[in-house]
Amino acid sequence: MNRESYSGQRILEAMHKAVKYSDAVQAIIERAIPKDSNGVLEFGAGDGAYLKRFEGKGLTVDCVEPDDELRAGLVGNRRVYRTIQEVPDASYDFIYAVNVLEHIWDLTTAIKSLRRVLRPCGTLFVLVPAFNALWTSLDDEVGHVQRFTKATLRAALSEGGFSQQRLHYFDSMGFPASLGVKALQRFGLFRFSGNSIGFYDRYMFPFSKALDKYLAPVVGKNVIAVAQ
Repeated sequence: MNRESYSGQRILEAMHKAVKYSDAVQAIIERAIPKDSNGVLEFGAGDGAYLKRFEGKGLTVDCVEPDDELRAGLVGNRRVYRTIQEVPDASYDFIYAVNVLEHIWDLTTAIKSLRRVLRPCGTLFVLVPAFNALWTSLDDEVGHVQRFTKATLRAALSEGGFSQQRLHYFDSMGFPASLGVKALQRFGLFRFSGNSIGFYDRYMFPFSKALDKYLAPVVGKNVIAVAQ
């Protein structure tokens, strides 16, 4: 997120095959948006996948996107910022960041900036990859700095000024699947692609979503936090 050009364009495009996964994330975000919200901001909008989903439901979402090429594709009926520093103080009731914080070196400063932009009693939604044990070539390709646990994400949010937090894991079957991918990659037998992501999304993620009802407190491929 600190660079002018984002290295993970190939993965962004491949993730369009993760339709069921994105549907589930969108539904969780929607449940977190305050009913009387008067302004929503996406931090790290990428190619606008979630913006377009919300736009299709009649919700205009402003966004922050530092990559020049990606940002050019986001111009429309919304405010588009290059950095969070450009966003006025206390201007949004709700901010969401999907797979963004793991790219940021100076995480405390970034979270404090998100808190500055939120109105009093505003809500921050965060989804990040979980567990360093699941680190694969995908993390290297897209420029991840770290993966999180509930404890490390809670600590980062607290240091950034968010005192009220709800955290849980997401995509429980993604944990063993990622370990399998990591093992295959050691022998050069796996490469992330739209086809591999689409296969997992169609045939495994529905079971993962069902298992999350029981396993979300303890394990998952991602961590989700809702903080105020």
